[in-house]
Amino acid sequence: MDFNHFREELEKAFTRPLPGQDAQYQMTPAGRERVDLKRIDQEKVKQAATAALFFPMQNRPHLILTRRVEYPGVHSGQISFPGGRREPEDESFMDTALRETHEEIGVKAGDITLLGSLTALYIPPSNFFVYPFVGILDQKPEFFPQESEVAEILSLDFNLFLPGESLKQTIVDARGFKLKVPAFNINGHIIWGATAMMISELRAMFTQRAPNLN
Repeated sequence: MDFNHFREELEKAFTRPLPGQDAQYQMTPAGRERVDLKRIDQEKVKQAATAALFFPMQNRPHLILTRRVEYPGVHSGQISFPGGRREPEDESFMDTALRETHEEIGVKAGDITLLGSLTALYIPPSNFFVYPFVGILDQKPEFFPQESEVAEILSLDFNLFLPGESLKQTIVDARGFKLKVPAFNINGHIIWGATAMMISELRAMFTQRAPNLN
């Protein structure tokens, strides 16, 4: 799928109902119960926003992800979207996503065309309630990683996420425990957890079918 076709299909997809938790929870360990988002006490969670950004490279849609630095926390070293916690000066969660994106990878808000938002997601291990946004860049940006938070910036061809072969049951190390989880394996990069759940919803906007895990 070339970039222009991808953009057209993504814009159309945002005119339809989102795949929602049906798609998100395909990327959770077996037996994990769904979270009723309406029952989450917003006063007791940490609110955050992320940005899933696509740009054309060799006429194909590439998704921007970051690898977190190693730190004493639940998401240490994981692959994730640019984003972070909402600050008092943020007027909206969209502002949070754009501010954090600029801080973490150097992409300016004015260069981003936001197309919509995905289904909100609660992450129990870190008590974050996340609002994911989706946007387009007209060209590959110049990246300026925030060294205190970002170890690496990845640009992955979104077409590679679409085949079922990209999905694997994988053993990961989570806070010292070995877990078997569904994950995307893209060019050797293992993407699991909340980020994989968000990508699964994006993926379903194009495939509208459940993936088969190998």
